[in-house]
Amino acid sequence: MFAKWARTAHAPKAFWIGAFTFPTGFLTAVLQTSARQNSISVDGLSWEFTVQNTSDPNLLAAPKDGVYVCNLHLQGAGWDKKAACLVEATPMQLVCPMPTIHFKPVENKKKSMKNIYIAPCYYYPNRAGTSDRPSFMIGVELKTGEKPPEHWTKRSTALLMSLDT
Repeated sequence: MFAKWARTAHAPKAFWIGAFTFPTGFLTAVLQTSARQNSISVDGLSWEFTVQNTSDPNLLAAPKDGVYVCNLHLQGAGWDKKAACLVEATPMQLVCPMPTIHFKPVENKKKSMKNIYIAPCYYYPNRAGTSDRPSFMIGVELKTGEKPPEHWTKRSTALLMSLDT
């Protein structure tokens, strides 16, 4: 992905942020780019997350704003592609691959948090991180379906960028 991006100077349609050394820096750069394009302060932007119905980023057209993020894994829950919401994991399923997620910068506004779970996204399964690098990256808003957000909190539901420890 990186070699082709460097050769062609065309950004890929989707990014595997787990491959970045510093993914939070990449996401900050996406916010800064959007702020400059729209002549607003970067502090006035936040993220809107839309889970796509496919895991194959090649089937998607490049987004006009923001980035597609692929290869995330859901721990502590399953994902219903048709209903686009969290569901109980199937028995013995520790992690579930997530479809591609559109990370779109939007102006800060009050959002309805009803039926929304803010899933913490971690670099790796060791959620505690290390003294020099915390594991938490960003909170991703996911629809909760029939269960309330508290249910997924009790399940310790989270997104993982890598399954390596």
